[in-house]
Order: sequence, then structure tokens, then C-alpha cells
Amino acid sequence: MCSSGGTFPESLIRDARKWRLASAARAQSPNDGPQRSSSNSVSTQSNISSKQHQGEIWLKSLAKRKRNPLEQTTIDNRRYALDKWIYPFFEGRLLASINNRAMKELVEKMAPKLSAASIRDYVNIAKSVIASAINEDGEELFPRKWNEEYIDAPVIDVQRQPSTTGDGVTAVLERAKGQYQVLYALLAGCGPLRAGEALGLEVGKRISPDCRTLYIQQKAKRGLIQRRMKTKNGAREVDLCSTLAAMLQDFIGTRTSGLLFQTSTGAQLLQSNTLEDSLHPILAGLEHVKGGFNIFRRFRITHLEKSDCPDALKHFWSGHAQKHVSERYVKLLREREYRLQWAERIGLGFTLPSAVGLPGPLQVVPKVA
Repeated sequence: MCSSGGTFPESLIRDARKWRLASAARAQSPNDGPQRSSSNSVSTQSNISSKQHQGEIWLKSLAKRKRNPLEQTTIDNRRYALDKWIYPFFEGRLLASINNRAMKELVEKMAPKLSAASIRDYVNIAKSVIASAINEDGEELFPRKWNEEYIDAPVIDVQRQPSTTGDGVTAVLERAKGQYQVLYALLAGCGPLRAGEALGLEVGKRISPDCRTLYIQQKAKRGLIQRRMKTKNGAREVDLCSTLAAMLQDFIGTRTSGLLFQTSTGAQLLQSNTLEDSLHPILAGLEHVKGGFNIFRRFRITHLEKSDCPDALKHFWSGHAQKHVSERYVKLLREREYRLQWAERIGLGFTLPSAVGLPGPLQVVPKVA
């Protein structure tokens, strides 16, 4: 069995053994010339880009493994890299033949078109596929000692991480309409929250009656509600200052159930649609650097760092792991009143519009029998 989650192709194991025997034979007979052993004609199942290749086995293992399984969106990103760059480049190549030189050639192919960070990620994906080919004893069939100097992938200097300021958030909120205004205010004014966490909030279930605490226990992603959070510390409680809580309470109105943010038909509000219909046009109109929802999360993290908020509370609200073992024993994090006092003390860092946007497109459409 393959540790990557599926049955390992027996032909690949046989081919690897033949390749190793042939390599040993060539090493013992240096004067035999450049003759190639017939054992190099291995099954296409050991190709990196065949239909039953190791790449597919590796992809399946990412979700099924017990140790740190990945969420589907991350797996989709891995698949994109394989389909777009890695499979076409290594078309017809055997796993056994993909070495430092082959990886260097892949880097040279990607360098003119991709960022340094993308090249690093895609090279690591190719390496992971090769390393995932193991025998029944869990030993790598094609062990490699990668020479990073020789591969010569570009060094990542400063990654592009667009953010905003308090004035920037204020300007965005002034132009945002309806539920988008409330969504951006929550992303920038508490937590910090991730967009999927905010879009997964449900009225009557994940929000306290006074609207001062959000219970983050699920996230919305591509039309689905997912119970598994991005990190193991992602399930948490996030507290709001009274000003932001009042805005949220006005927005909820008399509703008692349903997603906090939704379309006119009650469906989940999609991140991609929100970016296209609202945030990106607003940023363009403000001549603000283009970015996604993370501009609000980065703003909030920066605002917390500039405050005197205890580190343990920052990590708790952010959904990050504790940085020090002593943080595990901070019992005050369980005391809501203590957290609410700090939320009030820290505040927003930006100004809310004087007139909070009405739900707008959130009106309930009666079902037709």
C-alpha cells in the first residue's frame, strides 16, 4: 500500500527495482560505454504525467491523510500547478529521470512568467510528488538530494501583501452599499476574521444576542458550509466593540435565522462575486492598491499590534496558535467580560459611516408554490 492514500502501482515498484539494478550494473561496469539497459523502458504508470501517475495518487492523499489533511481549495491550487506547468513540462518523463537538472530546467521554463513565490511553490509540488513514491515499507523509491544552488530558483525578496489604513477602510465603507458595508466593517473591525468565517455566520446560532460575540465554528466556501476550519485554532470566539455591535444589530433587524450575509434568494454570498461586484470596483474608484479581503485582515492585525492588547488575546481572536506555552494557561480568555473590555478599549481604528447601510439585496423573496 502507498502511504499517500491509495494502492501503489505494482508496476512502479518493479520498475524502480529494475532501474536501481541497472544503475548498479552500470556503476560496476564503467567501460561498457553509453549502452542503455532495456530496464529503462518502464511502464507509463511511473511517468509523472500519465493518467495513473504518482501525481494523482499524491493529490488524493492530501485530503485523505490523517496527518494535517488539506482543504479542497488548497488541493485545487496544487492541481492547477500540476496541470498548467508540471505535467506538460515533464510529459513522458519517468520519475526516475527527474533530477536536479530536470528541476533546474523547470525553473528556467517558469522564470519569465511566474513570481519567485509561485516558482518556489511549484518546484516544491514537483519534489513532493517524487518523494511520495514509496514501497511497501514506506521507503522512497526515488530518493533525491536536491541542490538548491544548482536548481537556482529565484529568491523571494518581498512578497506582495496589499493592505490598507484606517482612512482606507473608512473610504471603502463610505462607498460600500448594504450588506457589503457591514461585511467589510466586520473584517476590519474585529477578530481579525477571514472572509469565509464571516460569510459562514448564521443569525441566531453563531452570534450572541447582544451582537458582541461571534462564534466562529464554520466557514463558507464556494457555496458550501464547511465545519473544518483553516487551522486547528480557527474555532474560537471573536468579540466586538459596542459601536460595531450596534451596526451589526441594526443590520440583522428582526431576522432570527439564516446566513448573516446572503443573496436575495437566501443563498450563500460568494467571495468571488463580492470581489467582482463590490470590493474591486470600490478600490479602483479610490485608486487604492488592488487586493482581496486580506487587506482588512492585515489592517486589523496591524491595529492590534499597535495596541497594548495582551499577546494571548491577539492569538485567540486571530485563530493563531499560542506563541508561548504559558498562553495555554491564561484562563482569562474564557471570561467574556474580560475580552469585551479589551475589545472596547482597542476600538476600530477607523470611522463607521453615519448612516449604516440597510440590508438592501437581502430582502426575503417569498417562495412560489
